[in-house]
Formats: sequence, C-alpha cells, structure tokens
Amino acid sequence: MLIRTILLFLILLWCCSCGVQHQEFHFNGSTMGTIYNVKIISDKLAIRTLDQIKRGIDSVLISINQQMSTYMYNSEISAFNNHESTEQFPVSSGFAMVVDRALFWSSQTGGAFDITLVPLLYLWGFGPGQDKLILDDFPDTQTVLNRLTHVGFNKISVAENVITKSDPFVKLDLNSIAKGHGVDAVFAYIESRNIDNMMVEIGGEVRTKGTNRKNKPWIIAVERPQVSSLNKKEVDWVVELENSAMATSGNYRNFFEIDDEIYSHIIDPRSGYPTKTGIASATVIASYCMDADALATALMVLTVEDGLQLIESLNTVEACLIIHDGKGDYILKKSSGMQIAEL
Repeated sequence: MLIRTILLFLILLWCCSCGVQHQEFHFNGSTMGTIYNVKIISDKLAIRTLDQIKRGIDSVLISINQQMSTYMYNSEISAFNNHESTEQFPVSSGFAMVVDRALFWSSQTGGAFDITLVPLLYLWGFGPGQDKLILDDFPDTQTVLNRLTHVGFNKISVAENVITKSDPFVKLDLNSIAKGHGVDAVFAYIESRNIDNMMVEIGGEVRTKGTNRKNKPWIIAVERPQVSSLNKKEVDWVVELENSAMATSGNYRNFFEIDDEIYSHIIDPRSGYPTKTGIASATVIASYCMDADALATALMVLTVEDGLQLIESLNTVEACLIIHDGKGDYILKKSSGMQIAEL
C-alpha cells in the first residue's frame, strides 16, 4: 500500500457558538514523504461516512503519488523522465494539468520557477536519496553550465494529455508543486461530499473552507526559521485563512555548509546555483494551493523587490517574506494586502 494510514482520529469536540453545536473530525496519515492532516466540521456525520471519506482521501493521494513520485520507479513521472525522446508522451489528465500549470508559473516568474531543474538537483546533492555534498564534490562553473543545457521550461510543451520534450534529456521534478496539488485534490474530493467547513494540510501546505469548530476563521501559524535548532518549531506569526490556500517555502531546514557559507536546497534554474537572496522563507496565500506552492518556491529565487512586485501584480495573491537581517535575526516584509498577526 503506497500510503499507510498512521492514525485516524474521530474526535467529537462539542462547543457552543451562536447556539449551534459543531463536531470536529480529524483524519491524518502519510503521503509524499510527509504527513497529511484533514479537519472536517459538521453537525452530523455517520461513522460509515467518515470511513468512506478516509478511504477517499487515501485513494486521491495514492493516485497522485502514482503520477508524480520520483521515488517510485513505476510512477508516471519516472516513465516520462526515462523517455529520452522528442516523440510525444501520453500522460494522465491530472499529470498534464499540473505540468501545464507549472509551465504557466515558469513563464510568469521569468523562469524562477522551473520543474525541469532535475540535473541541477542531482549536481548539488539535493536529488531523491542523495547525500549532501562534501567539499571535493563542489561543482565547477563548466559543470554547472553543462547541466544547464538540459534545463529550461521552454524545452517541454503540453497539448491535451500529451507532453513533448524538445530536448530528449529533459527530466521533470514536481515536488515544488505536487503537495499543493495534493491539497487541492483532497479539498475537491471532500467538497464533493457536501462538506462546507474544512482544513486540508499536507506537509505545511494548507487550504481552508468555511470556519473551524468555534465558528471562527481557521488560524494558521507561520513558523519562525530556526537554523540552529532544526527540531524546534517556534511560531511568531499567525494568519486567518478564509476560503484560501497557503504554502511556505524555506531554505533553513535543507542546506549544506562549506567554509562557513550556507547553500540552499532551492536552486535558481536560471543560473544553476543555490539561491543566496537572504530570504529564509516565503509564504504565499492564493485561491489554490498548487499556485501558492509554486509561487512560494519562486519567491525564494527572486530578489525581495522582484518577488513582492510580482505578487502585487497578481489578483487574489498575497505573500510575506522572512528575511535574514544580517545580525542573526529576521525581518518580515509583505505584500500590501497580506494580513498577518504577530504573537
């Protein structure tokens, strides 16, 4: 079984708000190398219905893993990456949709977001299953340039359920958008069950609808970066997430250090090198979690100024950046419509 259920909570939490009692049902499990959490608020759901919902959630996520997991040798993306040809490659509608949306954001961000950077991920030691680089492995300029020849979102195209490479050695990695897509897919499934109040989260990417069990907006934490204590999570800010999605990308949990210099796992697809923008994390709010996921990654690559300018140009999208201040602390910068509260 591709996704193992590690825990299923059926928590019946009663509270009074405006004279109405609400129940909260909590589901969680493992997927995409992380944990998913789903909370559903409903006045009444039968145990049989809850079991059906749980099986439905797992079924959705199993399907996405089968499409987009680079860790599975028989996944759809693995088959595409092994297809070293410029001939058309048929794919599922879900896979085609995600790739097409990724290409849209690649164009919108000037290539700061790019799902074809696989050669660079392996070069810098951030490919699936790789160990971090040691000093002797540090790539030289020519090696980086050679890898860049097989990177570029303009080297692939999508037409209906067919993807074509102009370079047979182009490979895809959808990890920067797959969790967001997973959130949207689970959200759509639960919504199809006529659920009006819910929160869906996969590995920190979140989408909400309606209100929580207290009949108030869902409150989502924005974690403070902690490089020196990676197992510690400290929350300094919170967001009221109303019928929206939120995704965060950061470079403080996956990096390597050489000669006292930290190199991020987030690679700039345009230069071929790890990002050095001073941004510790980027949080984006959008209508769809897939879009927020892609944009959060792009903001880690763009400069602070260019990133916020991009966000201001987009409708129904907001963002905040947590930036190293050069003195061992952080400052927060945000788009004009971003509502975030400090604790």
